[in-house]
Amino acid sequence: MATQSNAPAIPDFAHDRKFLGHPRGMFTTSFMALAEAFGNYGMTAILIYYLYQNVSKGGLGFSENEAAQLVNIYNSLLGIAGVVGAFVADRFLGVRRSMMIGYCFKTIGYLLLAIPFESRGVYLASQAVLLVGMICMGTSLYAMAGKLYGKTDNRRDSGFSMMYIMNNVGAVAPMITGALALAFNYHAGFLFAAIIQGVGVIVYQATAQKVFGDVGKKPDDPPAPDRKGKILATFFIVILLLFGTIITLLVTGTVNVTAFCNGVSTVTIFLPLVYIAYIMNSKKTSRLEAKKLWPFLWLFACNCFDMLVWYQSTSILAIFAEKRVNLQLGAWQMSPASFQTVPAVLAIIFGTFASWLWIRMGKKAPSAPRKYGIGTVFYGCSALFMILPFVLFPENVKVSPLWLIFFYVINIWGEAMTSPTGFSTATLLAPTAFTAQMATVWKLSQATGSGLSSLAVNFYKVGHEPEYFAFIGGVTALLGLSLWIFSNKMQKIIAMQEPAPAAGGTASGEE
Repeated sequence: MATQSNAPAIPDFAHDRKFLGHPRGMFTTSFMALAEAFGNYGMTAILIYYLYQNVSKGGLGFSENEAAQLVNIYNSLLGIAGVVGAFVADRFLGVRRSMMIGYCFKTIGYLLLAIPFESRGVYLASQAVLLVGMICMGTSLYAMAGKLYGKTDNRRDSGFSMMYIMNNVGAVAPMITGALALAFNYHAGFLFAAIIQGVGVIVYQATAQKVFGDVGKKPDDPPAPDRKGKILATFFIVILLLFGTIITLLVTGTVNVTAFCNGVSTVTIFLPLVYIAYIMNSKKTSRLEAKKLWPFLWLFACNCFDMLVWYQSTSILAIFAEKRVNLQLGAWQMSPASFQTVPAVLAIIFGTFASWLWIRMGKKAPSAPRKYGIGTVFYGCSALFMILPFVLFPENVKVSPLWLIFFYVINIWGEAMTSPTGFSTATLLAPTAFTAQMATVWKLSQATGSGLSSLAVNFYKVGHEPEYFAFIGGVTALLGLSLWIFSNKMQKIIAMQEPAPAAGGTASGEE
């Protein structure tokens, strides 16, 4: 009897169809995906305006270039923190505890921004708390969702599609936080993000045990019990000291914003390259597996520049939306932050169409390298397209919102062609010994792209926007075009198979 009472509670997920044909736990994970998206999109959409607005108008008084760099660096560090968070969840906390701790930190981070007090120290503390939250949780939410389905459960893809849709529904948040910032102040917008994220924590706390049982409570790959506490304590002490040092250096002016952002950006560029070189030269990687990483490197480079273009939308083009776009539509005054909702809507439409198109084309569908090459050309063209409003209209003329909308149309079609292909190809080309780590490396390309965007801001000058976007768009489009041209050769390398062992011994006589 005692053994039974102490046995972990594991619900029968396979036969649970109580939430739209899915396990009940999908309600919790989907709602938390929605809450997280509301919080993150709602905060980041108005953050850049809060950073460069004058203190007298409720902002922090950074320069526009500094604000753009800070937003890019936050996104870059968020990507790296997510990678660390996946390790913490798997080794120490377990996905359930990681989720709870991470979302609590996120709520606190948004609440710090909601404090009606213009302080750069409080802003930096909020960003540190948000990053610690990501370091605690990583992608635990999606890992938990994966535990609801067996390996042969054909509902899995549908369940993750549901979470993808909920995440994009959450992208309506910029319209709300932007409107609150216009009607009241930026702190009201940040408070909305905190409240919605907090509701996600409450829903999780109220439903988790009932829908998940004991699944996900323990780490999947824990260290030895006698070492766990010491390692975890040391890890978080190092993190707190690191963030404390950075905040102190920035607040005291010992290190200026530009120098800090440039330093972090440089690290985000070289970190994944070192990681890939390690994998390629590992004794666990065969010669053929190493050769197949060359096409991966090309796709990786394309994605870094794709992300460079994308992060213009949350930095330089976010400033453009406020300064140069006519936001008066009849009697309605648009918030510049509301443009951040457009790509989410387009992502659902274009992503669905692209998925249908590849299935319809069957074997005639373009190869992964060709898709990625064409998609990267679209990313480049979206940046090149933004040359036009700066050339056609003088600085004192407010341009139509359609300029930004068409930028997103071109950009998101590029994303529809590349985003699913990237993760798929990364797992396909992963050496056997590095299957999970290759997905991690691919995710780092987003952080590298954000770092490149931060470095690019150093060369942004008001009045020289055509040259700025011509360089970014031109390099990206040329990189995509080169992959497109050599896509057949890349695909042949991808399709290569290990030679069969020679009869009576190993291939080539190697031991």
